Amino acid sequence: MAFDTTEDQGLFARYRWWIIGGFALLAVAFVGYRSTRPTPVGVVEVTAGPAERVLAISGRTRPQVTVTIVPKLAGQVLKLTKEEGETVRAGELLVQLDAEAPRAAVDEVDSKIAAQRRTLAEAQRNFERASQLKDRGLTTLRDFDAAKFDLDQAQSELTRLAASRREVSARLRDNTLVSPVAGIVLSRPVDPGQVVSAQTVIYEIAPLANVEVEADVDEQFLGEIREGLKADVLIPGRAKPLAATLNYVSPKVDPRTGGAKVRLRFDENVTDLRSGLTADINLIVEKRPQAITVARSAILGRDATARVLVVQDGRVLEKKVSFVEWPSERVIVTAGLDAGTQLLAQPRPDLVGAHVAPTTNLASLPRGAAPRGSEARRAL
Repeated sequence: MAFDTTEDQGLFARYRWWIIGGFALLAVAFVGYRSTRPTPVGVVEVTAGPAERVLAISGRTRPQVTVTIVPKLAGQVLKLTKEEGETVRAGELLVQLDAEAPRAAVDEVDSKIAAQRRTLAEAQRNFERASQLKDRGLTTLRDFDAAKFDLDQAQSELTRLAASRREVSARLRDNTLVSPVAGIVLSRPVDPGQVVSAQTVIYEIAPLANVEVEADVDEQFLGEIREGLKADVLIPGRAKPLAATLNYVSPKVDPRTGGAKVRLRFDENVTDLRSGLTADINLIVEKRPQAITVARSAILGRDATARVLVVQDGRVLEKKVSFVEWPSERVIVTAGLDAGTQLLAQPRPDLVGAHVAPTTNLASLPRGAAPRGSEARRAL
């Protein structure tokens, strides 16, 4: 069977505009469908409840006080038992000094005491003889008083020498130095064999029971910082944070760092912390029993230009808000939002006025529904 191509071409020419118009109508209908289909977006619902403003800073543990180990006497260091950084127990031996000099002093005093006891015995005999002669009227009162004076003097001298012996005996004991506290050796500027004078620092020790935390606070936040603020302090290796209280704010700002020193003490006695450990501090600057908070990333702009994108009746609207600017993931909103309001989780200014399909299940959004990196940066 043969086809008449000339006739077919004529039919196409006659109806071609109708065909082209049909395809155009189909295209318009498809675009219209695409344009009216709501855009899926992730939303978060504004809630109200207790809120805190927390300043996150970093610091290190440090000793509240340090203990120095010093000899009372000069002498040669025979033995040192601890190195820098080692732990020490309370009462543990730290230093052994040469005891030759104090031992010689003890021997000298003992010799004087022995001689004085002989002197006292002689004075006692003279006094007893003078007393007998006085009772018999064979001596003068003057001679009796002289014998009594010699006895008193001998007794006083023996008492003085006994006190001196206790003193030099204590010096003999001072040739061994022990730690008065449990702690960490911070420094040991002396080596065995050195000759040291009295009051030379041989050890510096940081007690374990008196550790605090020191940190720097940037000058822009100093107006919010005051003594008495509570904090949670996380120390590496500990499962739970330690409660602490801010007890010192430096009155001056370091021009090199632009910050001021603050110190915190733990609310409970902690006896196993070393000095120099890293401490992550969450300083609670403000507590509110009831407040509206939102993610800082949900807010566009700042100060007078601050705004959020809300979803209302399926449309994206722009709304101005006021909030407390703070370096945290969530901020306190002071005006412009009510509990229950839905916000775009990732605000996109290009969606203002758009018809959207909100969902709180962000994981269910199709790929590409969330803004890409460049769009997110423009939104912020």
